[in-house]
Amino acid sequence: MAADSLMSNAVADTVGPGVSLRVIGTQIPPVKMSLQIAITGRASVQIQGRLHKDAPWADIGTRCGQSCLIYIDPIWSLRAVSSDMGPDSSVSVWAAWGI
Repeated sequence: MAADSLMSNAVADTVGPGVSLRVIGTQIPPVKMSLQIAITGRASVQIQGRLHKDAPWADIGTRCGQSCLIYIDPIWSLRAVSSDMGPDSSVSVWAAWGI
């Protein structure tokens, strides 16, 4: 099942072949959001967002090549796209709000 299909139709935690989606958050946007990106090894991460489920994904900020902490205004949908992954590399991304 394609991740876009999961994201468009999931209203609760969903698991498909090779992908899982955990639904978090509320309908009330937070005042500020922080994103933490942890990269082990070599990788690039691009944060993307969109205002509506039918809107196209847009890049937020620049592509990250090292671990970092980013503060952004709230947005309805966020995703992290990793690329250029080296062998034995890993990427983790966390989002928090109200801090």
